[in-house]
Amino acid sequence: MKNLLIITSLIFLISCAKHDFDEPGNLLPKTVSEDPYLPRIEINGTVLHAESFGEIGNPIIIFLHGGPGSDYRSFISEKGLENASRYPDERTTKDAGLSQLQDEYYCVFYDQRGGGLSPRFDIGEVTFDIYLEDLNQIIDFYLTKKEEETGIADAQVYIVGWSYGGILATGYINQYPTKVKDVVLYEPGPYSVESREYYKAQKSSVFGEIGNNWLEEYLLSQDHLTPDGHERADYQYMLLPASSPGSQPEFHSDPNAPLWRSGALVRRENLDFSRSENFDITSNLSAFTGRMLFIGSDKVIGEIPEYPGIQMKYYSNSELITISGVGHTGPWEKPTEIASHIRNFFQ
Repeated sequence: MKNLLIITSLIFLISCAKHDFDEPGNLLPKTVSEDPYLPRIEINGTVLHAESFGEIGNPIIIFLHGGPGSDYRSFISEKGLENASRYPDERTTKDAGLSQLQDEYYCVFYDQRGGGLSPRFDIGEVTFDIYLEDLNQIIDFYLTKKEEETGIADAQVYIVGWSYGGILATGYINQYPTKVKDVVLYEPGPYSVESREYYKAQKSSVFGEIGNNWLEEYLLSQDHLTPDGHERADYQYMLLPASSPGSQPEFHSDPNAPLWRSGALVRRENLDFSRSENFDITSNLSAFTGRMLFIGSDKVIGEIPEYPGIQMKYYSNSELITISGVGHTGPWEKPTEIASHIRNFFQ
């Protein structure tokens, strides 16, 4: 046992010497600010990690990942089969996860500001309103690209939102009801006080616990987070089992993890607005003339059975589909089944 401890200590020291934790990219993958080989889009005064799949002449789907602070890896991969490299040229499968919809649609994926492989920002710089404007400029970018390259002048896109992505989708539709044709939401987070209080009362961990005291204290103690400070905060957050199972330092990362990297700071910043007493992003949803499909899992809906109805009533034209044998990670575990429902709904 003594010899084993000595060997283990030596290995740890050698690893530390080879991989300096103060250097960006050793604890977790670098963001687009540090890695020029990552795919990207430049909008709204920043560069976001993003890529698209399919023919631009097809109808456009914008995919909004969960979090806040997560990334789109689980959207373009499948548990146990394909967990996409962050470098497109290294992937063995080109249409994994929900990117399989590229045969009929132009599929756009991006890491929201401050999360995933998109750049990090200081405390107070990332708000829900900025998220909405980022999404609006991304939609305008691809609609313009489509018209310039094909001559097709579309005025609307489809949206697929998962968890927090459902909050972002609803907030966007509430503000720009005419720019979205139809929307699919997989177990969207709450978008009113009523739905928030209901799911918190039933089971607070359904969509992940809101707020972690140790994380709050760590972030608030930093007047300014350096790039390394962000990396360390992200790494510590990803060690939580509910955040990213299997998270490890970049030099020994788990290829089967559902995320590349989570943004700790933006999670705190973008959940604050939903805690207010008058939280409501549904005030103008009556102006939305499209349809909404709520996709839920039997495991989650079984614990909060009234939640879909509370959320769906804010949309005048909504439907419900339940996926069996999964929980909140359904799009990663059963992407082919869910892609089929999305395809049928949008047609």
